[in-house]
Amino acid sequence: MAALGKRFDATAHDTTQSDYAELPNGIYKLEIEASEVKPTSNGDGTILKVTNSVIEPEDYKGRKLFNNYNLENKSVVAQEIGQKQFASLCRAIGLSDVEDSEELHFRAYTAKVGLGKPSKDGQYPARAEIKRYYFEDEGAVPEPSIDEVQPKPAPVAANNNRPAANQNRPSHAATATSKPAGSKPWGNKKAA
Repeated sequence: MAALGKRFDATAHDTTQSDYAELPNGIYKLEIEASEVKPTSNGDGTILKVTNSVIEPEDYKGRKLFNNYNLENKSVVAQEIGQKQFASLCRAIGLSDVEDSEELHFRAYTAKVGLGKPSKDGQYPARAEIKRYYFEDEGAVPEPSIDEVQPKPAPVAANNNRPAANQNRPSHAATATSKPAGSKPWGNKKAA
């Protein structure tokens, strides 16, 4: 048991729960509220993890969008993609160079958000992700808005914790005529 230090009154707080569905496709004004530099899962690179908070549209204000940038990676392609995405983020924010990820915090930028793809192994569903950054220095940054047409979410398979059916497993009838345990599968050969 652990004392809280003082009595907590849960009735004094709003307990309205949200649906936490993915952000719909659209143009958002975002800001980074938290960031963390970590080694990649296999330890041979560096990844920047950021938590974005929606500023506009108002209906989604405060919702979170998580993004990762591969800054260093053994895979040249993964590193190139990650650094290009990070450079785009910096340009959208209005920074030309960055030494500490906290320099990115609480600077508004505009981006197109869309539904990505589920993981290849099917373990993770499709998530909202940044598809495009808009740059102030190019002008014509669109106003935040939600797309009228939204993708239909893929059906989620329920996990009933049962193994998948094996097409190659012998049927019940075939196992009923199997030889008893301990017998030789090739039968008894008679000596000639």
